[in-house]
Amino acid sequence: MLDFIAIDFENANNARSSACSLGIAVIEKGVITDVKHWYIKPYPFEMGYYQQRVHKITLESLTLAPAFDELWPEVLPYLEGKTVLAHNAAYDLNLLRGLFEHYHLSIQALQYACTVDMARSTWPNEPKHSLGYLAYYNQLTFTHHRADDDARVCAQLALRMAELHEAADLDDLIYRTKVSKRNFDGTYATLKPQPRTRRNTPFIPNLHTAINHSHPFYGKSVVFTGDLSALGRTEAQQLVWQCGGIAAKNLSYATHYMVVGKQNAQLVGEELISSKMKKAEELLSRGFPLVILNEEEFLAML
Repeated sequence: MLDFIAIDFENANNARSSACSLGIAVIEKGVITDVKHWYIKPYPFEMGYYQQRVHKITLESLTLAPAFDELWPEVLPYLEGKTVLAHNAAYDLNLLRGLFEHYHLSIQALQYACTVDMARSTWPNEPKHSLGYLAYYNQLTFTHHRADDDARVCAQLALRMAELHEAADLDDLIYRTKVSKRNFDGTYATLKPQPRTRRNTPFIPNLHTAINHSHPFYGKSVVFTGDLSALGRTEAQQLVWQCGGIAAKNLSYATHYMVVGKQNAQLVGEELISSKMKKAEELLSRGFPLVILNEEEFLAML
């Protein structure tokens, strides 16, 4: 049977002890039976600009939150002796190890695996395997970077992949997707011994099947800089992928379009010229066929 725990952390700054939010989804016999969420007082008690921009948690809202060592007796029963899944497990388990080191905590047994790696094996032809992208194309709605929502969607994706691979239990899913299960210290864990027969992998269709090949963004690389007023960055990128385009993070000679939103003076200076805009000027001066779009032009092309 499919029994596991899905987790997600949000952090306040770059320190490994700075978790400020934790979400846990409990899966028993293939069903999500409980979803929990806690705010955590981070250490050090600082909020990074980029972190807050992602998860929207303010430092002021965490003033009365418990530190992780105070919260640990409540969290421990959910994790001890369990197999944990996380989307980009290396990130979440690194935060958990950092909290353990800072607060001198311990756990007798915990194993984990990564749903990003599972997704890459399940849908190898997809252009990306982020939580937002996979949720969108599996028709899962959630508030991204709210820890309990992220944990729930991570669990739902694992259950979906288990269904597609016809996996009998979690270890069978790990086996079918050819990923590794690890112990809390990072060493490799052994899958539960059971007879495993070689069989043909079930046909698993690509996530996006209906693409308009004549769309102007089809096959084109699109980069964003600045904030869009009508769309969040993730939503805009998903729309590009939906059109068959490539939502790239950085400019290169292969970039076809750069969409320019409102610039933040704290990030780019009073001239409001981002590093991507400077790079774009360089590419244009060298004759590369880059097209600069404002938000209205981007939406019109969509």
